[in-house]
Amino acid sequence: MQRRDGVGGSRGFTIIELIVYIVLAMLVMGVVYSVLVSQMREHALHKETMDARETLRGASALLASELRLASASGGDLYSIGAQSVVFRSVRGSGMICDTVAALPRYEVWEPSGLFGATADDSALVYSQSNASWNSVRVTQQSTTGLSDCAWGAGFTPGLWVGLGVVVPSDTAGVGIGSGIRPFQRTEYGMFQQNSRWWLGRKLGSAVSFELVTGPLRSPTDSGLAFHYYDSTNAETATAANVKRIEVVLRSESFGMARSSTGLGTRRDSLRITVFLRN
Repeated sequence: MQRRDGVGGSRGFTIIELIVYIVLAMLVMGVVYSVLVSQMREHALHKETMDARETLRGASALLASELRLASASGGDLYSIGAQSVVFRSVRGSGMICDTVAALPRYEVWEPSGLFGATADDSALVYSQSNASWNSVRVTQQSTTGLSDCAWGAGFTPGLWVGLGVVVPSDTAGVGIGSGIRPFQRTEYGMFQQNSRWWLGRKLGSAVSFELVTGPLRSPTDSGLAFHYYDSTNAETATAANVKRIEVVLRSESFGMARSSTGLGTRRDSLRITVFLRN
């Protein structure tokens, strides 16, 4: 009689077969692991690259929107530098719809933005007789005690402001229908925090920067640079002659990622041109 091994005549795996299966499984797992590591690295590179680009997009959009409203010939540029700019930034708008000359007090129709009452946070008013915008000090403001606008009942202003004048000509020609635009002294530049460099902003009389975006590359690596040009496309150091401003931004990612050159931050750069409202 023939002898059968095991139940039903089946036999188990031999040692050699088990070793082959284990080796094959390890090879497959090694390939899968290699693919996963590669994908994780690519994802990290993409993430940090997008981080650097988002910094550039945010910074360029903000600087462009702020600077294009400035008028160099109108005195909006207070000072210009290679890595910073200080200017009068318009923060809103409105229209004068009634006046009380004895105060002087002006009621504003459809005001928007912030009307501050400091030396660095006041308003521009349009003189209809001089066809020019004059800088005036806002001494007080309120949303109470309002009467209807001069052009008819039912038109209620949203705000009244008191304007302090140095000379009578500051508000000469300012009357019903004149525009009024609140502004604020604004400075953009770089500052260091936690060993990184950031785009910062100072508003009004602030002595320290508030963080806007970043990080940027260091000043020695031209993280932020301003170039000023006049109407002849020549570079100028005179604020009143500036026609356009070129802004160079060089950013780096907040985190690090490994690439073919090793572990480090991802970097990108952008150059924009802003034409002023001259």
